[in-house]
Amino acid sequence: MTLAAPSTIEFVTREGAGLPVLFLPGSYSIAAGWRGVWAHLPDHWHLAATSLLGCGTTVETRRPGDADMAHEVALVRAAVDRLGGGLVHLVGHSFGGTVALAAALAGGVKIASITLFEANPFDLIATDSVLYPEARALAASFTAAVGAGEADAAARIIDWWGGASSLAAMSPRLQGFCRRVAPANALDWETCFGFRPVRDALAALGLPVLLVRGEAAVPAMVAMTEALRVNLPGSHHAVVGGAGHFLTSTHPAACASLLIDHLASATNAVPSQGASAR
Repeated sequence: MTLAAPSTIEFVTREGAGLPVLFLPGSYSIAAGWRGVWAHLPDHWHLAATSLLGCGTTVETRRPGDADMAHEVALVRAAVDRLGGGLVHLVGHSFGGTVALAAALAGGVKIASITLFEANPFDLIATDSVLYPEARALAASFTAAVGAGEADAAARIIDWWGGASSLAAMSPRLQGFCRRVAPANALDWETCFGFRPVRDALAALGLPVLLVRGEAAVPAMVAMTEALRVNLPGSHHAVVGGAGHFLTSTHPAACASLLIDHLASATNAVPSQGASAR
């Protein structure tokens, strides 16, 4: 399925040399959420970031029952077009990582490498009789809470990923933002559960991939990262010590260090990888 790009997307860039690096934040975040990681990256790199649908100034194109991943892929393609439409490195966190993976599988974007910080393609653990039903139940109860107007529905998700009282520990400004974008996150869950990557397509992706999770990742994330490692031959796996799901915010220097090494290696491989990259 191919869809038109959103009429408005949030797009921030730091001009520089080399292949552009496009960052996709997760749910409850915007392009500026990457600024901590950016602060530890070389000044000369060409960096860009966008916000996913329904966050920041990126308009929402989905609705309940019509939240196919193609909506987010159209956003990624529009962001890549802003960068000239050439080869890019994709970096995503959480749902943004799943979107990056979906964009690579969908084609239409020339990708030099992918870095996934705690990406959550739940379909890869659909056969797990405990973790997958738990996630489905969480998403269903959260979506119902959003529909009922529950003030702190977002805490159901944020506290599941980050630990008890994670939302309450945020500043009042961030708490308010999370409450406002909770409806978009309900659609994110629908989009995520509807994304069913074909294992053979993953194995044939042929791109340098870095998989990163936090040492304190929830069990479902540990399982998903391992499933990605198994289904993406040649991918590299790293664990950030002491970090949880929100590692790109809590441990930006460690995340940046891993990214620097991965992108240096992937850039050196561009002559052989780039020709087959989507």
